[in-house]
Amino acid sequence: MEAQFHLRHEEPAMRWKDALPMGNGFLGAMVYGHTAKERIQLNEDSLWYGKPENRINPKAAGKLREIQEKVLDRRFDEAEELMYSYMVSSPPNMRNYSTLGELDLALNQQSAFPMGWFPESEGEDYESDLDLENGILRIVHIEDGVRYEREMFVSFPDKVMVIRLKSSRPGAIRLDVMLNRYPFTDAKAPDDRRPGKYVSAGVWPATRCDRLYTLDGNRIIMEGHEAETRFAVGVSAATDGRIEDCYSRLIIREAQEVVLLVTAATDNREKDCPAAVKKGLDHAAAISYEELKRRHILDFSPFMRCCSLAVAEDAAASWYFQFARYLMVSGSREGSSAMNLQGIWNSEFDPSWDSKYTVNINLQMNYWPAEICNLSSLHSPLFELLHKMEESGEKCAREMYGCRGMMCHHNTDFYGDCAPQDVYPAATIWQCGGAWLGLHIWEHYRYTLDEKFLRQEYPVLEKLALFFVDFLIEDKEGFLVTCPSVSPENRFITENGYDTPICAGPAIDSQIIRALMIACLEAGKVLGIHNDKEKEFEKVLNRLRPNQIDSMGRLMEWAAQEKELTPDMVHTSHLWAVYPGDEIAWNKDRDLFDAAKKALYSRIEHGARSFGWPGAWHIAFFARFLDGGNAGRIISMMLEHGLSRSLLNAENVFQIDGNMGLLAGMAECLLQSHAAVHFLPALPPSWKNGWVKGLRARGGIETDIYWQDGMLTAAWVKSDSSRMVEFTGNYPFLIRQGDRNIEYEECIEGYRIYMEEGKQYELLFGKTEE
Repeated sequence: MEAQFHLRHEEPAMRWKDALPMGNGFLGAMVYGHTAKERIQLNEDSLWYGKPENRINPKAAGKLREIQEKVLDRRFDEAEELMYSYMVSSPPNMRNYSTLGELDLALNQQSAFPMGWFPESEGEDYESDLDLENGILRIVHIEDGVRYEREMFVSFPDKVMVIRLKSSRPGAIRLDVMLNRYPFTDAKAPDDRRPGKYVSAGVWPATRCDRLYTLDGNRIIMEGHEAETRFAVGVSAATDGRIEDCYSRLIIREAQEVVLLVTAATDNREKDCPAAVKKGLDHAAAISYEELKRRHILDFSPFMRCCSLAVAEDAAASWYFQFARYLMVSGSREGSSAMNLQGIWNSEFDPSWDSKYTVNINLQMNYWPAEICNLSSLHSPLFELLHKMEESGEKCAREMYGCRGMMCHHNTDFYGDCAPQDVYPAATIWQCGGAWLGLHIWEHYRYTLDEKFLRQEYPVLEKLALFFVDFLIEDKEGFLVTCPSVSPENRFITENGYDTPICAGPAIDSQIIRALMIACLEAGKVLGIHNDKEKEFEKVLNRLRPNQIDSMGRLMEWAAQEKELTPDMVHTSHLWAVYPGDEIAWNKDRDLFDAAKKALYSRIEHGARSFGWPGAWHIAFFARFLDGGNAGRIISMMLEHGLSRSLLNAENVFQIDGNMGLLAGMAECLLQSHAAVHFLPALPPSWKNGWVKGLRARGGIETDIYWQDGMLTAAWVKSDSSRMVEFTGNYPFLIRQGDRNIEYEECIEGYRIYMEEGKQYELLFGKTEE
């Protein structure tokens, strides 16, 4: 039983969402894998339409108190009218992520790229193999007795995509190389001139670039702009054949080997992006192909080797676990942008939801697996985004709400815009997006115990908490509540028959704010920070509206029991305290725990779908409910019916949150640590035999876990520091460290062991086969 590290296909992709994603956090590529005419769609993570803008409505603060009074008096229609006149941003939308264009390659083709051309393949014995462990794609085929092999990877150390094409016969390669950038379509129609072939069924759109030219006889450069944002992308070629410089493209002739290098830049990072591209190509061209490959593998493979899953009965789960981790390694690297709604892979100029950062769950879900799945360093782009948000977040807090600190509504973009997004009553005016993101700082500390990191990031946590100290108001029952607010994207029907999302103090807000205040207070203790703000945080903590249970025994979503407009709503925001929070848990208030379960069952019974990011959240909930049966059922459904051929969460529109959330949910079934280290808390019943290696637990703990016949048999555990570690669940019959037997102590949640830094402890729970 081994981990699955290869995704193999016997034919190329015909749709973008079936193409294979590659990347280094900065440069993204979707590779179709065709042999005759190939399309490789490209992205650069900082290519966003336009520059930062100040969209804050200066009239908002003057109407806030009136709006709050109307909400507390349940005059929701009047409050809505004011909110969506005076609180919405102007303009209402922030910046969107855009596509870089595409690299087009044609092998041994005459007149390779006429208007309306479409990707196609020729030859036989085709195979593509994406090596997830090393981040290398290999495509082979045979044509006219010649074997062609293409190998490609996107290097983080050298910030370049590398493509090598080889043939088994000298001089057998003619390769046309072109850059392009026009509205993208996978629609096709039969080619009347070539039976069995296709042309694009779309219109012949204009290329959206400013310059396209060759340089130095072996390079092609494309320059352009998205509003004020300028960009450049370049390709250089090296070959044992000859290169024909056509200015509009490069043609390599009579070659047995060709190496292409691709890099890109925007003026969001580089003042002179064409010069930066040329410098990047110079750098990579001075290094041999084998050395570029060696450096790439040395960087990439340690991320992939440190954590893996093998399930004897479910190869799809094993493959998926590795693939989803591969997506994070390819899409989120130190210094890159945080993964947006599509990671870094987007083919459109005007993508769904702008392919930016939706922060009422989606961006957070992108990073749920970062800590538990042993990719902690790849969490850093999210923290860097929070710092980008500080200036706009402070401005929104001050100018819209008259408050200290910083905040963010339900979206942000590359520039950290925190003003309201859209004119959408069920989402636009929600103040907890920044607070939820900020709690990732605390989670990173809980997993790593990195005090230096916590001290560096604590000021952001404190600013986020200070906003709520000032913003919360007293409701008619004396609780401190957010107002106006929403329970993200849900609505209820009032006693007057009016449906509205507007409310005061929804459950999710109180849950997030409670977790934020606790995080600030606990962080202050760790760092030895004691000041007047501590008392302010404690005051808020003591006066927040508590979780409540409705007349049907369900956890309440709003401050009062309301009639839901959409009982099948996929947002289950009021269960935030179950996951990713842990305020409601099996070892705490049992009534709330049971009420949260009933709330989830109610949504599912009314038809809430369990695919994409909602399904991923359901898996995490069921894992926290210790319900491996339901968690496993949804995992199987998503693996079988919710993914594209290339395993992307692209049931309809591609959103990477579903990929990352599914990975996090799978991991949560195998290991939990919010109460104590808990092995196999919700093992899916169909996963009878298997192992998972390298999962991380809170407290700086790394684990390998083994099971047979659905029963935990052994765990190997290592701590980053010398400390007492608490465990729950099954008790081991033997604990060994080297040749020593170790005794455990009883504790509230189960048992505990004193573990020495860096030493591995073996816990045995049943007989294992040698």
